[in-house]
Amino acid sequence: MKNKLRILLVWALISLVLQLGAYSLLNYQIQKVMQPAGTEPIALQLKTTIPGLGFTNVQISYAKDYLAYMENGTLKIFNLKKNKVVFEKISPSDNESGLGVLSYQWLPDRSTLIYFYADNSSTRSGNSQNTELYTLELPSSDDDAAPDNRLNQAIGNFPAGGKIEDFVVSTSTNLMYFTVKNGSTERLMEINVMKNVRTLSKSGETIDKMAASDQYGTLYIDSKIGSTQNIIAFDAGKRKLISRNAYDKVLGIKAGKVYIGEVKNNELVKIKTITDRSKMTESPSLKTEWTGTIPFTNVSAFVGAKGQVVVYNNQTAYIVTAGQLKEVKLTGDQNYVSDDGEETIQLSNQGTSTLVELQPLKP
Repeated sequence: MKNKLRILLVWALISLVLQLGAYSLLNYQIQKVMQPAGTEPIALQLKTTIPGLGFTNVQISYAKDYLAYMENGTLKIFNLKKNKVVFEKISPSDNESGLGVLSYQWLPDRSTLIYFYADNSSTRSGNSQNTELYTLELPSSDDDAAPDNRLNQAIGNFPAGGKIEDFVVSTSTNLMYFTVKNGSTERLMEINVMKNVRTLSKSGETIDKMAASDQYGTLYIDSKIGSTQNIIAFDAGKRKLISRNAYDKVLGIKAGKVYIGEVKNNELVKIKTITDRSKMTESPSLKTEWTGTIPFTNVSAFVGAKGQVVVYNNQTAYIVTAGQLKEVKLTGDQNYVSDDGEETIQLSNQGTSTLVELQPLKP
């Protein structure tokens, strides 16, 4: 009897070990799908000429093979490998402001562009307008297949003439956040995976900058209500105070860190971080990563793929990496930096065309 019991216990233990191993393997495979391993950002050198002038809101895809830009109210996608425009979305009217493509953004890990489009086909009582969210999937840049332009959904109660000030996406959670400004009023809105749209902002609140966690979908914003300025996190729908320092500004989020800049007298004087968590606590302790001075007037600021803070204007890019500041001079008539912080996109006028030059962003 004892031997039989011992055998049963041994087999039960073996079965338990096998089950735990199977569950661990399954969990590992799920994690790989939900959070795929990051690839090294692409940086390359390239020159090409694009017909036309006066491009605005220039954005490059993650693989650096497609360029999105606005020209005379039309969104255009240019294939940098094949040197041709492969997609256009034209404004429905030359006379009405607030129509056409309102905002767009490349996803950070694929050749997919998300954009908002407004037309005058359905304006309700003069207070709201027909605004739609589209997903534009581009094929391999070596392929001649047409892009797949899909309507995702109509955005209800979008204010007529409203302008999208900021737009961020958390790809792993399928959450999208955008701010809509109309006159003196501003709304912060969220679209979730079920395509439900809701307003998150308070009455009278304005948002200067925001960033979304790609791990948890938590949204961090620079909030101002009256004379009170705070950094607020939306954690599972609840507002949590992150910083009450009126000089603190959200810079971005990368690799589990939220980057916050302290700006005084139009200069970035300090970079601080907190850990990006699934559940945020009120008023967390901020860790100082860098101190110094960087001009902070009429600049773009974000956190690159390697955790570097990039601040740039049309002449100079300032890069803070691991507490060290370096500068790069930009030489185009118009200059942009890719969202991963690895590439400069320099535009120069050449007659009736624009010379586009890609260069790795290195000191």
